[in-house]
Amino acid sequence: MIKRFTILASCLFAMVQTTTSQVMYDTFDDVRNVTYGLNVPFPDQLQNGIGGTIWPGWHGTFLQYIENPGANGVNSSDMCAQYTRNASETYDVILINCGDLADLSGHLSGANQMTMDVFAPVPGITIQISLQNNLLSLGGYPQGRHSEYQAVTTTGGQWETLTFSLTGQPWMDPSNSGWWPDANTANNDVDQMVLLFNPGVNINENYYFDNLSGPARVTEACTEANTDLEMLMDADCENDRFDVEYKDGRLSIFPNPDLAVGGNVLEYARNGGATDDVIVGDFNGALNILPLTTLSFDFYDPNAPTNIVFSIQDNFGLELGLFNLTSTASNTWETLTMDLAAMTGLPNATNFVLLIAPGEPLAETFYIDNLKLVTEVSVSEESDFTFNAFPNPATTAMQVTWDASGAVEFLEVIDLSGRIVQTLSTKGLNSAIVEGLASGVYVLRLTAGDKVAHKQVVFGTTTN
Repeated sequence: MIKRFTILASCLFAMVQTTTSQVMYDTFDDVRNVTYGLNVPFPDQLQNGIGGTIWPGWHGTFLQYIENPGANGVNSSDMCAQYTRNASETYDVILINCGDLADLSGHLSGANQMTMDVFAPVPGITIQISLQNNLLSLGGYPQGRHSEYQAVTTTGGQWETLTFSLTGQPWMDPSNSGWWPDANTANNDVDQMVLLFNPGVNINENYYFDNLSGPARVTEACTEANTDLEMLMDADCENDRFDVEYKDGRLSIFPNPDLAVGGNVLEYARNGGATDDVIVGDFNGALNILPLTTLSFDFYDPNAPTNIVFSIQDNFGLELGLFNLTSTASNTWETLTMDLAAMTGLPNATNFVLLIAPGEPLAETFYIDNLKLVTEVSVSEESDFTFNAFPNPATTAMQVTWDASGAVEFLEVIDLSGRIVQTLSTKGLNSAIVEGLASGVYVLRLTAGDKVAHKQVVFGTTTN
């Protein structure tokens, strides 16, 4: 059984405007609200058109999930990030994609300050954070640059919390044709950070950092109303019934890797340092699971087949349904479907846990879109056909009875994975005994001609 993780992070997709001056960006444990490097689909990360590897968005070696090298009173968390400086780069940078930031005037005045826990080799090392506009910065330094902030380590071989102070901001410089760094980058036009360890020096050094806190972010409301009642999530707009609360890897909204289809999807960069990399969230309310209901999502896999585990749970972490899926197509979209027949009528299916390639320390990028809850409606489901099952819960045996004597042809017992574990022939009968089941939640399905009836039952000590 997959246990649901404690919820410690806020919803990735909540369409709200942040009002606090500073927010936690990344703890590398439970809060993962920013991404790193160049946002390019995985096929483009392999080569730049002439066979060479493109710059991933950092110059050295960056590990986003590594054990804390020396927990202390400043930072006692289990995991952090490790960065090994590239000695061939004088200005070795890490790009941090933070999304649109709120008004930065408070950071220019010093009223608001960024902080980060740092484990450096020695004291006296400068660490710099620059704020910039991603698109404007493509023209080359200092275009797109808004402001620069620095802090200096005061110790070595242990954690300390550094507070970054403003060291460079837009000012009028006639010799540089006006504003520096860039007059076009306003206080509310910043969406990227640049992190530098020991800038201006060619040196190979190893750093750890954690608990990065930055300026408040703004997420604009979607302009499209969520009118599709079946859609729990699509990355273009329909996200108000799908909340991600914890993730081990990097999850972000990204352009569809299939350019012919277009639109946005969810890009998930699997955390290679986490053997069981999980995405934990909720459906923003309980699923309405009727007979003939399925849950499906579109999946884009760079190297199929990949094992995928989807666990549906209640708000307390009790597993209600566990589904093992396998992708079959590489570099193309396919729809993976889960039959929720065994969960028919459950009123408390509110949460989920998703694992991609569980049990593997895999650093790979996948894409997800169009999570749908679909119920097929037919005339047979609207009939008056009913039956009874007692006792329910049952310890070892349960009697099932129905009114339509002779009409019921067979009775099926379905477990939480949707697998039929028992089939009883009931033709000519008006009752049957179900027994020999392991403790758990099941669904009984009776078929009478073109009519189908369902009922959830419990065996053993399992309760809901």
